[in-house]
Parts: sequence; structure tokens; C-alpha cells
Amino acid sequence: MFERFSRSARAGVVLSQEEARDAGADRITPTHLILGVLGSLDADTSTALSALGVSADSIRENAKDTVFTTGETEALREVGIDLNTIADTINKRFGFDIRRPIRKRFRTGHIPFSTGAKKSLELALREAIARKDRTIGAEHVLLGIIRSDDAEVLAAIEAIVPRSQLRQRLHEMLDEPAA
Repeated sequence: MFERFSRSARAGVVLSQEEARDAGADRITPTHLILGVLGSLDADTSTALSALGVSADSIRENAKDTVFTTGETEALREVGIDLNTIADTINKRFGFDIRRPIRKRFRTGHIPFSTGAKKSLELALREAIARKDRTIGAEHVLLGIIRSDDAEVLAAIEAIVPRSQLRQRLHEMLDEPAA
């Protein structure tokens, strides 16, 4: 399948591995995949998606990669403890965000894809086949991700733009003739 990937889609997959490595993750998730693909886009595609509010920074901001669940955060708030204030203070003083999981950093070697990331890549292939495109571009990978059922990445996207609107814009970009 990877032989059909365009240069930008391949670069996105490589960047997703770096995103996972930087996060200390043991698998490449759809969130890492979308961050990698967004980092590999050409200027025109990146500008078009930024107009919708979709960028690597906005996805990172809205991703739910935290140690504490919403219920735990609310329970602490009920007894007078504001976890966000404590976490911000610790981060300012020590440079460590307690809201993020502690994982092994500086992992080397191959990082495998999670089931959700594999499914997103398979859906990208299906998108390309359905459109009768010869290659799988970064846009197809993004379409595959938004078609997946990964709750974390979908919630991050939906916090920025409705999936249907993003899907429509990606199809429009794929329909535009190459310059």
C-alpha cells in the first residue's frame, strides 16, 4: 500500500512516527497520524486547512491525551482542588505537565501503528479507490482519519470544525487541478 503514497503522504507517516516518539508513545495513534500529515502538507493545502482552523497546534490543543479523566477532574473540583491551576503551576516551575501521561521518552527504533491508525490508513486507500485516484495523498489520509472511529482524534477535530465541512473541503482540494 505504501508504494501508492505520494511524497507528502509518506512524509506525514514519517512525521507521525516522530510525533509518537516525542510523546513517548509505544504506538502511532490516529492523533499522531493527523499531526504528522498536517506537518507534511504543501503551503496551499496547509493554508486552506488553516482557514478552517485545522492545524497541528489546534489538534494538539484539543486532543485528550491526559492522565486524569473528566470525572476525576470534576471530583477534585468539588472538594476545592483546581487541577488546571496546580498543573499550570507545576509546569511553570518544573517544566512538566502532570496532565500528560508519564511515558518512556527518547524511544528509538520502529514504532508500530495502533489498530486505529492502521484502520485510518486502510480508509485512506478506500477513499483513493472510490475517487479513482492513482496515488494516496495527504488529503486521502486526512479523509481516512476523519472516517475512522477513533474518539480522541474525532473529538479534537469536531472541536475545531464539523467533520462534514472538513470532508467537503478535502474533496474540493482533491478535485482542483494540479498547478
